[in-house]
Amino acid sequence: MIDVSVVDGPTDKEARGPLRALYNWLTGATPPPQPPIGGAPGSTPRPAPARLGHYKILRTLGSGGMGVVYEARDERLERAVALKTMSVPANEETARKRFWREARAAAGVNHPNVCQVYEIGEDQGELFIAMELLEGESLADRLGRGPVGLSETTSIGLGMLAALSALHARGIVHRDLKPSNVFLTPHGVKLLDFGLARPAFEAALDHTKTELTRAGAMLGTPRYMAPEQVTGEEIDSRTDLFSAAAILFEMLSGRPAFVGRTVIEILHATVYEHPPALSGSPAVAALDRVIRHALAKKPADRPESADAMSNELAALRAASDDDLPAVAQALTRLVVLPFRVLRFDPETDFLAFSLPDAITTSLTGIGSLVVRSSATAAKFATEAPDLKVVAADADVDRVVTGTLLRSGDQLRVVAQLVEAPTGTLITSHTVQAPLGDLFRLQDDLARQIVGALSLPLGRTPAVDAPQNASAYELYLRANELARTYEKIVEARALYERCVELDPMFAPAWARLGRCYRVIDKYIEHTPDASARAEAALRRALELNPRLSVAHKFLSNFEADTGKAQQAVVRLLGEATRHGNDSELFAGLVQACRYAGLYDESIAAHAEARRLDPNIPTSVEQSILMTADFGRVLSWPEPATGGGGDGVIRVIALGMAGRLSEALEGLAVLRRAPHIKTFQDWGVQLQLWLERDPNLFANLGQLRELSIFEDPEATFQTAWMLADAGHHQRSLEPLRRAIDKGYFAAQTMERAPQFDALRGDPTFAQILADAERGRAQALAAFRDAGGDRLLGR
Repeated sequence: MIDVSVVDGPTDKEARGPLRALYNWLTGATPPPQPPIGGAPGSTPRPAPARLGHYKILRTLGSGGMGVVYEARDERLERAVALKTMSVPANEETARKRFWREARAAAGVNHPNVCQVYEIGEDQGELFIAMELLEGESLADRLGRGPVGLSETTSIGLGMLAALSALHARGIVHRDLKPSNVFLTPHGVKLLDFGLARPAFEAALDHTKTELTRAGAMLGTPRYMAPEQVTGEEIDSRTDLFSAAAILFEMLSGRPAFVGRTVIEILHATVYEHPPALSGSPAVAALDRVIRHALAKKPADRPESADAMSNELAALRAASDDDLPAVAQALTRLVVLPFRVLRFDPETDFLAFSLPDAITTSLTGIGSLVVRSSATAAKFATEAPDLKVVAADADVDRVVTGTLLRSGDQLRVVAQLVEAPTGTLITSHTVQAPLGDLFRLQDDLARQIVGALSLPLGRTPAVDAPQNASAYELYLRANELARTYEKIVEARALYERCVELDPMFAPAWARLGRCYRVIDKYIEHTPDASARAEAALRRALELNPRLSVAHKFLSNFEADTGKAQQAVVRLLGEATRHGNDSELFAGLVQACRYAGLYDESIAAHAEARRLDPNIPTSVEQSILMTADFGRVLSWPEPATGGGGDGVIRVIALGMAGRLSEALEGLAVLRRAPHIKTFQDWGVQLQLWLERDPNLFANLGQLRELSIFEDPEATFQTAWMLADAGHHQRSLEPLRRAIDKGYFAAQTMERAPQFDALRGDPTFAQILADAERGRAQALAAFRDAGGDRLLGR
């Protein structure tokens, strides 16, 4: 099929809905709230009363903006209790009524993981709750000693979710789940402060604001709020699941899911950013997937209930064969932005993109680092990039920026490593080298970056050192040209000269192989291009068997040429060795789809997005192959609004019978500039949607290119013919597609376009062959550890 990728649409950076008291106060729209009764934190505490009702006060256990908790003695039943007084002003009748209503509901919850409420009372205007006195410590105290192991995190998570399930069953949403409200006892988890009356939101904020001003103080509630709480939208039980997931992330990683120096920064991160991926073992990655599911920005994208999330956790624990306390590590996320040229120079300006691109490639594969692609970095090629925008859009913690200046035959590069979004400078490094020694610049900068990050290395950067300085300059120049189809032929010529000068430089062979494949597929056909592409890619892997970029390019070639199963197995092997490379999983999306493994393809997309929420993949095509056209159309619009991603949506509309909408969408796409191959494909789509009998009768240049031999494009041809009513004509391309290793058995079984062929013996044989190939690929996928790696 057309070699395209899909990117989810950009997040709207404007506030979506009112931010209510929280946002208004923080941004100055309303005046600061008044301290709650009992005094704001830092004021003189009120002395403890001797008794409340029939409870004798023994000692103070804790206090805050929401009230004071005492240890007390119930003199009627002669038992120790925890007595919590609530800071509700006596003249706020609405708040008092709400307190009684919600407290009665909470008292009706009886569950082993819920702190038992014994009594709700009032003594001389003082509202109090008598509850179970617990032995142990809060999760907040436990987190003060560092991260929690995998097994213990899972156990505590199951306890939290069991308690939430009990609350939700009675219509109670906790709304303020945080580590201090999770108590760890010798007998299990106990959930506190659920559904109880809270003071006015502004009063709680006053406490939060004070805590924020203390150096090194942990933030309270804002760390665990769901996006809908921040934006003032409706909340439900799934709001609590978001908070639970944020707590689980912090338990595993030892750091909050959403960070910032101020409340505003934390809330911005909650609404727009994603926490870093966790690594350490397949079990850690599997738990991270459960966490990310519940941390979805939209409630509809989270588990539907606490029981559903609990089932995900329980399945993870049952599948894990490792009882050891696995250590989780939050991967550092970094992007190297294009460098800024201080003085225009046509001889060196290509380095603005190519030098950062080379640094990015050299950093890929370090076990504790996730490096965003150069394509992502190119979006921020501005004079002064906004680090808050970079942090949110590229989803990174660290950013490398730099400047280039040529002076005679010397090139001076100043690179800075800064924190995002704060802009705090971590290190600045200056390198000056002759123009004929560009690799020295790249290698020195890469090593300085790694050193400044203080990362535990899986390997040192820049494994592939060129042996010829002129060849390396050609390589960097070619990389700049190869970014677009329009200049890829020029790039091929430079790569060919590069490997002539330095035949041992693996990255140049890999990128040359890609050029051969892409040009032959989309630009111009030559008889030996396919053989040259494969030879170049395999040469790259002979020189460096661990070169990820070569594995990715070779997997694309193999899928096109009937070897998708081989590509799946190799990519799984590479991902097992260094599973933080999101590009490997993006490659698996395509390879699995060609092998007929649609669920596995979609799971690979999810894993790629776990590591890099913005990475482009071809997942829309995989969803289309499930024949679930509604799911394709509900997928977020691509950021560009055109190109191959838009084509998939047009096809989905056509397959769903919405022809007029499909034609409108196609008209928009065809107005955008494309190379001739894409224009010719648009003509065929137009003929299909208009039900022209000459559909695929005249393919023009498409027939001359290897895209015509791509089994995915061949299957697409058969599918469209069947949809247009040319059922017998569809059998021949259908046969060719399956014979070339495109095992689309599930599409043939599910798509209504093939219903008219169900009784045809030729169709039945093709379907049987497709299913046989798919079954073999699935067995190979499982033998290679795909289920474990993707959490299937």
